[in-house]
Amino acid sequence: MNPTPRPHLAAAGLPSQSFGARRPTQAWYQGEALGWAALALTLVIWAGFFISLRAGARVALPPVELALLRFGPAGLLFAPLLWQRRARFAAVPARLWLLIVAGAGLPYFLIAGWGMRHAPVADGATLIPGTLPLFTALLAAALHGRAALSRWPALLCIAAGVATLLALKAGHADLAQGYAFFLLGSLMWSAYTLALREAKLAPLEAATLISTVSLGLLLPLLAWHWAQSGGLALPSLSGSQLLLQLGLQSIGVGLISTLSYSLAVARLGAQRSATAGALTPVLATLLAIPLFGEQPDGVTLIGMGLIAAGVLWSQKAR
Repeated sequence: MNPTPRPHLAAAGLPSQSFGARRPTQAWYQGEALGWAALALTLVIWAGFFISLRAGARVALPPVELALLRFGPAGLLFAPLLWQRRARFAAVPARLWLLIVAGAGLPYFLIAGWGMRHAPVADGATLIPGTLPLFTALLAAALHGRAALSRWPALLCIAAGVATLLALKAGHADLAQGYAFFLLGSLMWSAYTLALREAKLAPLEAATLISTVSLGLLLPLLAWHWAQSGGLALPSLSGSQLLLQLGLQSIGVGLISTLSYSLAVARLGAQRSATAGALTPVLATLLAIPLFGEQPDGVTLIGMGLIAAGVLWSQKAR
């Protein structure tokens, strides 16, 4: 009798349990290693993503213009593939299209960019990836049952770290506005993570869909911005700033991280990928110290410590 995995657990990115399950094979271990390598690369780029947004905010670069660097090169590069695989994309339900593009494309980018104009790197990089495991688990539980909450002690530890930041630092009006954007962005990315798993798109297909559709949405928005402001701020950037944004947004976030995160979700599952992503704030905060002189305060360090502990706890419990 062949073992039958539970589909609701697989959809949530959780290991399926069945009677007579076989021992993991060498191919399985290789797939796991590839997934963790892809996720590690993604985390480094995600940390750079927050650095890039903060750098843009410090030089008064509007998020809509920064989005041109993020989606312009990638959208043009992937446009032929969108046409070549149009039958594959047409088979994806419209609701998954919406969740994938909104959760990882232009809408998410603008939400995160607006938030970073009101809060430092450490707070943004803590709240968006930090609440990602919570939102992913809650959404997965709503769709597939409470099995997605099996790691609730670790999730509770992460929630405590987020609550520490909200309770002790959100009293400032500007920070509160930034925190609201960050939490909304995290919810959007969580929905994207689960939708990507359900759509069963290959990493290259996911990158194609996100980049090309986002570029199509951006062009009229950019034209409206140009008409309202009377020009663009991009040409006024220094050469070093422009190279930083091109490297991080166009190549790192626009091309590499979309592929690597899609690969991590395919190999490790949605919830494991989202939980490990909570380590991003530590990397981003360390980078922000020499680049922007943003020293994390005690509250931030406590919040990040709780979140990191929750991440390590969740992986040890597996």
